[in-house]
Amino acid sequence: MAENVVMSMQPVSRKTPWQLLLVFLVLIIFITVLGLFYYESQKKQIKKEKQDELMAIANLKVSQIVEWRKERLADALTIFDNFLLAPYVERLLQDPNRAEEKHQMLTWMKSLGEAYQYEDILLLDRKGNVLLSISQKNGGIETDVKGLVLEAARTRKIIFSDLYRSKASNRIHLSLIAPILRQEECGPSDIGVALLQINPYDFLYPLIESWPTPSPTAETMLVRREGGEVVFLSDLRHRKDTALTLRLSAGTPNLPAAIAVNGKKTISEGIDYRGEKVLAATRAIPDSPWFIVSKVDKEEVYAPIRQRLWNVMLLIGLCIISAGAGVILIWRRREAEEERRYRQYLEETVKERTGELERSNRRLEASYRDLESFSYAASHDLREPLIVIEWSSGNLLKKYGDKLDDEGREKLTTISEKTRQLTHFIGDLLSFSRVSTREIEKSDIDMEALAKNVAEEIKATLGDRNLELEIKSLPVAWGDPSMMRQVVINLLSNAFKYTRREETARIEIGGTEERAETIYYVKDNGIGFDEDASEKLFSLFKRLHASEEFEGTGIGLFIIKRVIEKHGGRVWAEGRINEGAIFYFSLPVGPRG
Repeated sequence: MAENVVMSMQPVSRKTPWQLLLVFLVLIIFITVLGLFYYESQKKQIKKEKQDELMAIANLKVSQIVEWRKERLADALTIFDNFLLAPYVERLLQDPNRAEEKHQMLTWMKSLGEAYQYEDILLLDRKGNVLLSISQKNGGIETDVKGLVLEAARTRKIIFSDLYRSKASNRIHLSLIAPILRQEECGPSDIGVALLQINPYDFLYPLIESWPTPSPTAETMLVRREGGEVVFLSDLRHRKDTALTLRLSAGTPNLPAAIAVNGKKTISEGIDYRGEKVLAATRAIPDSPWFIVSKVDKEEVYAPIRQRLWNVMLLIGLCIISAGAGVILIWRRREAEEERRYRQYLEETVKERTGELERSNRRLEASYRDLESFSYAASHDLREPLIVIEWSSGNLLKKYGDKLDDEGREKLTTISEKTRQLTHFIGDLLSFSRVSTREIEKSDIDMEALAKNVAEEIKATLGDRNLELEIKSLPVAWGDPSMMRQVVINLLSNAFKYTRREETARIEIGGTEERAETIYYVKDNGIGFDEDASEKLFSLFKRLHASEEFEGTGIGLFIIKRVIEKHGGRVWAEGRINEGAIFYFSLPVGPRG
């Protein structure tokens, strides 16, 4: 009997939870496959959206240029069909010095030029000699243009020239040549020619160079084919003074401009005139020898895709950690259930071993308390595996770095950095949670002493950096001391971080007291920011700099805003790029003692 009791009191065996491990493995595979599938679908979607955007922009440019050419031809047509001009021109041909006709014609020509942005309008006879010019141009016109004038007079048709560079002025022009006709019994006959000169820099080039969305690399180019070459007709975004001067072979493989002049309307990946890989849309402009190329660097196209990859990897990691935590929770609950049954069995069968049962009960009660607090501690416990990962990767890099290749060291470094970032991120989230849920307990705060204390704590972690810190006389604040300490810590940490590149970091802390509020500021000489982005600074997870440049999670300034607004105050910032920044916050004045 006693022997049976002893056997029944043996501890519960801890078997390896193979079923749970299998479930965990299946979850890892499922989460990974689902994440990669999502990433691939996002990658295709982003690329398709960029292709559609490029083709839409190319089509828009083509339609705008076609419409602009139609408007210019319509201007020329008003001259071509205006038989009222013929008598004035005839009288000028008979007597070029007739003052009244010259005045009336010049007035009409200037009005036309100002209304439709023509650089110059010239009235010519049939041989191309200048009769009148709104720019007071005397003498003859250039040989190439004169040939077009003679052809227009001979054919009695409007001619729209291509872009050309004037040999006399070295400026680029377009010309519209419209014959001036006289109505006779046998039909119309030409007596002169109107030459309308267009400066492409007034409208055409700005139209081509504009891009409807912000982009650091995108551009639109106007090109044409001359023999076996591609001629770039407009200035380029990444290379100036190239209009009608830059020429490349029309047979250059994968050159978007070459693809365009070879008559292909397509979206393609290629290499542009800089040697950069680009995604380009090409279109021909109807009724002209011109072609449009709209392109953007592949690096810019795929930057969001790489960001999505990191986001997906982070999400996969968090899901795996959550799945692991869930499996551990289920395992521990199963163990607790087994021990609970074991305890009940012992109570029923081995009453004489009360002491041992009491110790078992205490262990079980401790396990129950752990289980009850597990839900609350889950977010805190996430830090532990992250710290282990960070320590292990750093230790591996330290001990075996010389035995790894560059790729191995780089991957270990990346693991360590990303783990450190996630640890900081969890810490910031916990800080945000505490700030959001904690009640404010206000009292008078010696802000000057608080600033000095926080500054000394942060400076102790910065090593031998050259710092000039000036803490001016600060008025007493009315608020929650611990929350205001968090505000000062976040502001000073930002100032020390963003002055890191300066040879001497200069940081100033000051404040003033007004009738209804007390205003404090932290000023630095760091990298600053664009004032157009100042509204985004205090938004959750918003960052103006990549994590590779400056570490951070985008929560610190949001916490500042949340704390100050809970106190009934306000926050704002001023700055300029590479000229430093000033962060302000205000607090309502407290009760006067």
